[in-house]
Amino acid sequence: MDELTPTERAHLHALDVTFPGWWIEVRDGVWWAAKRTAPTLEQRAAGVMDRLARPGPVELCAALGRQIAILARMGAA
Repeated sequence: MDELTPTERAHLHALDVTFPGWWIEVRDGVWWAAKRTAPTLEQRAAGVMDRLARPGPVELCAALGRQIAILARMGAA
């Protein structure tokens, strides 16, 4: 993991707490999330991804929110 600023560390902690079903890390300045359990075929067909990459924590949070919304509509969140 990259050397993070205190603000980035706070963002990482907030993402970890908010999205416990995802493993989140920062590598080479890119914010990554990997789903802790692989999506089912049905979830994949609905748009659930097993890995996401975004340029920053705000973008990653938005993308994870969309993933949670998909799962919630399926009754799996």
